[in-house]
Amino acid sequence: MRDITLSYLFRIFWALFLGFMLVYSFRKSWNIEHGRKKPSPDAPGNGIVILQDPLTLPFLCIVYIFLLVLLYGMDASGYVFSFGFDLFCFITVYFPLLLFLLPFLRNRYTARTCATLWLIPVFLFYQPIYIYLGSLLPTQPAFYIPQPAVTLLFFVWLTGFAITLLLQILSHLYFYRTLKISSHPVSDPHLLQLWEEMTRDIGIYDLTHPLRLCYSSRIHTPLSIGMCQRSLITCLPERSFDKEEAELIFSHELHHIQRHDTHTKFFLGLCRALGWFHPLVWMAIRKAEDDLELSCDEIVLRNADERKRKKYASLLLTIAGDARGYTTCLSSSAKTLRYRLKAVMPGKEKHLGLCLLLFTMIISFLCIGNIALTTKRGTVTEVTGIENTAVRNAAFLPADQNKTDQEIPIDDTEALSDYLKQLTIEKPLTAYNEKTLSLNKPALRGSFSDTGSFFMLYDHSLSIHDSDKSRTEWYHVRTPVDWEYILSL
Repeated sequence: MRDITLSYLFRIFWALFLGFMLVYSFRKSWNIEHGRKKPSPDAPGNGIVILQDPLTLPFLCIVYIFLLVLLYGMDASGYVFSFGFDLFCFITVYFPLLLFLLPFLRNRYTARTCATLWLIPVFLFYQPIYIYLGSLLPTQPAFYIPQPAVTLLFFVWLTGFAITLLLQILSHLYFYRTLKISSHPVSDPHLLQLWEEMTRDIGIYDLTHPLRLCYSSRIHTPLSIGMCQRSLITCLPERSFDKEEAELIFSHELHHIQRHDTHTKFFLGLCRALGWFHPLVWMAIRKAEDDLELSCDEIVLRNADERKRKKYASLLLTIAGDARGYTTCLSSSAKTLRYRLKAVMPGKEKHLGLCLLLFTMIISFLCIGNIALTTKRGTVTEVTGIENTAVRNAAFLPADQNKTDQEIPIDDTEALSDYLKQLTIEKPLTAYNEKTLSLNKPALRGSFSDTGSFFMLYDHSLSIHDSDKSRTEWYHVRTPVDWEYILSL
């Protein structure tokens, strides 16, 4: 079986594997939340967190960079840039597309399904990307941007990313500190008993630190804030709540805590920073945050009658307010209340969307890692830096390159050298390797006279191996290769 077939099979296997893992995890979470299965004390979020905690993505970014540097050393820069470029491109395209489709999706599928669709980037990069970037499926289309423009755009984007993310983090820390200073523990024994009972009933186990319940005069709506269990606080506004209102509030916030939704808020903030210049990304993030709240509304009211739904809608109206930082809140601002009030009323039954999640995961996986970015264009001499491209020896390889006995030596190396000088090539900034796609196509193998470097010419790529430095450079070939002329030499 050819390497290219194995490469495609490997990628299809991972697409299917991640797709079915997402569906399995989503279904398991749904069954636990709806009482059809007991939560697992050892699983993240007691089995409610779908596939991976959203904080996995920034952690994996660091791990991938480390592994790429470890595996490829100085050659890792292209792979690192490819990973970042893929992540950036996917989020800035996927989020606006999902924003466009959201009215249709919300009308047909559960809020939990819609909220999960926003997390596809987390699951998408939970894979051995450093393996297939380095040796399996190569990129084929190449897009040229001059090096000065890439450098300028990169530093502008990096500056915007750093400022946006830093402002978010500072705003979160300031708000968290303000809440800690202005809050005081709830002392009502009935509220505390209800809080503890609901914590156990929902299935939040193995708490090394008890979940804190406080009052704060600085907020108008209940919210939870904190990125780890030690720092997690659920704050209530300074007002009284009857038992039914308290049950609705606690159920909403405890489900947020169980799902690690403050981590999801950080992930969405990271996505906002990645696409800071893209207004549709900002709009999409706001809709994603709404879907987090809608999904908790959905689970709180799963068996509610019309009276309880009206009570919940009234509660949303009376405690509406804005949440700041990476927080989850019961009632958001008036801008999003209209849809939430409509959603909590009885309506048609919506689909779970398992096939939608599977299809989205597979298609998303197959869309990444397929393009290369080139930054330097010119002749072989100009781009490679090899001043003398005179060919010492060369041989034409037939389409089936496993049959080395069919190699055809090139006699007129001088004419071949002149031909190579006329080729227009580009230097990829991202990882680029078309060897596997060219295994069943003709190729030219040879070496240069002065440097002794070996080269391989394919339909759309040129590789040059420097034996002194033990490294291979890949270039994208823009000029169509005239194999008939090469064979005539």
